[in-house]
Amino acid sequence: MEGLLSTATIGKAHGVNGFLRVYSLSGEYGHLRKLKECIVRFPDGTEKPLSVSAVSSQGSLFLMRFSGYETPESARMLSGATIRVRRSDANRLREGEFYVADLYGLAVVCGGETVGTVRSTSEGSQALMLHIEHDGHEYLVPYLPVFLSRPDFSSGTIELRMKELLDL
Repeated sequence: MEGLLSTATIGKAHGVNGFLRVYSLSGEYGHLRKLKECIVRFPDGTEKPLSVSAVSSQGSLFLMRFSGYETPESARMLSGATIRVRRSDANRLREGEFYVADLYGLAVVCGGETVGTVRSTSEGSQALMLHIEHDGHEYLVPYLPVFLSRPDFSSGTIELRMKELLDL
């Protein structure tokens, strides 16, 4: 499955029928309700294709059950994994939105000069943090308008507004 996006995390087992608590990374659950198959990535990096056998909601909980994991004991083996789906199965984007994964590999430019590359991201307390590689070092820059422009996907760039952030 190419073009996979991480869309949810799997929590602990719920009930006696193999359901698991699932937490959307975007806060949207509509695409997860329609999901028939996915790849789960375990914390150790291994991946496994799975078929979704049922989805349910109980209060504010969103629950999923996977084929071959119909008991609480077997379902527990999936706890802590990330659900990855084809881009076509992910939540639909609105005008001006993009997936975080689309930032990976963008050239970081400042004053018309390429000064780095976005290698990955992580969650910060105030904003998404972009991991920018520059001169063999990695720098964390908050994805906030004061520091970075909106990405220009047609040119494959994002503008860094304060080059001093890479001089530390």
